[in-house]
Amino acid sequence: MQRISIKHLKSGMIVARNIYDADGHKLLSKDVILNEQYIARLHNLTIPAVYVKFSNDDNINYPDDIVSEQTRVRAIKSLNIAFRKCQLTNTVDLKLMKEITRNILDALLVNRTNIVQMNDIRCYDDYTFAHSVNVCILSTMLAISCQYPIKKLLEISLGALLHDVGKIKIPQKILNKPASLSEEEFAVIKKHSEYGFDILRQSQDMSVVPMHVAFQHHEKFNGTGYPRGLKGTEIHEYARIVAIADVYDAITSDRPYKNACAPYEAYKIMVQNSNLQFDNILLEKFFSYIAVFPVGSIVQLNSGEYALVAAVEQGFTFSPTVKLLATANRDMLKNRVTLNLKLENMPYIDRMLCETESIEFNALLYNKKSD
Repeated sequence: MQRISIKHLKSGMIVARNIYDADGHKLLSKDVILNEQYIARLHNLTIPAVYVKFSNDDNINYPDDIVSEQTRVRAIKSLNIAFRKCQLTNTVDLKLMKEITRNILDALLVNRTNIVQMNDIRCYDDYTFAHSVNVCILSTMLAISCQYPIKKLLEISLGALLHDVGKIKIPQKILNKPASLSEEEFAVIKKHSEYGFDILRQSQDMSVVPMHVAFQHHEKFNGTGYPRGLKGTEIHEYARIVAIADVYDAITSDRPYKNACAPYEAYKIMVQNSNLQFDNILLEKFFSYIAVFPVGSIVQLNSGEYALVAAVEQGFTFSPTVKLLATANRDMLKNRVTLNLKLENMPYIDRMLCETESIEFNALLYNKKSD
């Protein structure tokens, strides 16, 4: 299974995951064979990418998502409704928000041994709702790994879900601008932290914790963030958790002005900025729960050989189990040896093939199978 951008889709490719809009309507079902009409429809609906099956997927056991498709879709739909109401009332439906976070927390506690395997696919216009749900899932996952008690987990989940509520006051033409923002536009965007704090402060029975998260999730560990320029432990611990989840999901999401980065690319970007932006201890823990090389990815080892990622284990996300596919010269192997890269004296992953390389490699693999 590979994530393929719309521009590279071709008739005959098979959809590997259902795709939904923000209202919970299924746009395209798993196992549908793409044709030109379907691809054109995806273009029109601004779906940036699709997960497709490839010929080497036959014997791969894809793990369940960390949160089920049904729970995620229901949460996005509910949040969509809640944010639209908030635009009219300037207050948050706390009962509905707590219901969403409780469902997400329950799902994560049941599946606490699972890790995040792939990126969510969303329409550009649905970004705010899906992003908020993803940040809630990722933040709660990280908080569980920190062994917080249930009460704190629920507080973090709620704060993460509502971290961007202030964006309801930002003009859509700025939020969805298909280009880089001007200085003036970025100054408007930055106000969403204060707007969010004000909205939550006016919401009945709202704990002060989500207010801190909404207000501080753009603060940076070295004090160069906004709105107050807090640094280090001056930043609320929950806001430090949400900041990591927020940036990771933003980097790995398609936007009108940029393509999504692969998890490994996101890792490199975030680690490079770790001393400036993030709590290093939390960042290291976070990536022990993220499939940096997701199951189904094609990678090249330091030996030069090509391999398919077959399984990823929590805590060993940089050393998955792989199946060798080809030599360094791309001569396909008949006997596909399985290697557990976490064991001693094993090769390591040098790189993950980019999208176009993966398509070419799978075409080569399929042709060899057909010979």
